[in-house]
Amino acid sequence: MNLVVRREAGSEFGDLGHRLAAICAETAPLVEQVTDLSLPDQMVIRTMTVPDWQQAHRQRTAQRLFAEFEELRPTNDERHQAGERRKGLLKFQRKFWPTMPAESVEFVPGCPELVILPEALRHAGWLDDNPALYKICAHGLTRLAQYEASRGQVWRVPDTYFPQLRGIQGRDFGALVEGHAYWADQQITSAIFGAPVSTDEPSACASVRYRALHASALWMAGVAGQRTATATVAQLIHLEGLGSFNRVWKDLTLAPLVSDTTVDAWHKRFQPR
Repeated sequence: MNLVVRREAGSEFGDLGHRLAAICAETAPLVEQVTDLSLPDQMVIRTMTVPDWQQAHRQRTAQRLFAEFEELRPTNDERHQAGERRKGLLKFQRKFWPTMPAESVEFVPGCPELVILPEALRHAGWLDDNPALYKICAHGLTRLAQYEASRGQVWRVPDTYFPQLRGIQGRDFGALVEGHAYWADQQITSAIFGAPVSTDEPSACASVRYRALHASALWMAGVAGQRTATATVAQLIHLEGLGSFNRVWKDLTLAPLVSDTTVDAWHKRFQPR
């Protein structure tokens, strides 16, 4: 396993790269142990400035949108709706970036990486919070393990602007990947610190801006959804067993539906047909 750290957030955060490298090196074996998934042979951790991160997303989403225009030949109405969706996502990032200190993302096709925004860590009060950094790395590396297990499909399939044309409308991939990653980071931080590390509540060192965004109805709804997804994944793994649950990364038809309001509804998809 080769760990590559790219420090692109400036000299001010040079030491953070070294700390992240050490944390990821310690955390990676626990990710594989807890999830029973393999990490990529090369793991890339990149610190970025917020403007560079935003520009990378503008380029990535534009490329994805135009590629789907060419492939799927959507109607003019479908094109407009997709364009509005892209604008909405970029607007959300512009407003909420202080609450988004880390992201597992594929800016370059075939090259998944864990991107860290030190400026967002500072707003959240986690820049020098060791347990929080362990949680962030455990979560992000779990997402890389999901990518590896699905050969990237669990990221690329839901990344479409046209779920209705892809036949995945109604699938709740967010609940799957985030619920699983939060479940895993709870197990990993419990093993390291004796109890799961939670970042649900603002740090005492969080900025006023972070606290205001965290208290917004939109963000709190997301936190509530994350808690539900985490509990549901934990229940399903308990019912089905980890080995059987991990079939979901190879067979995305096992992913939950938005309409699955109970773990039993999701569990039924794992039963023999």
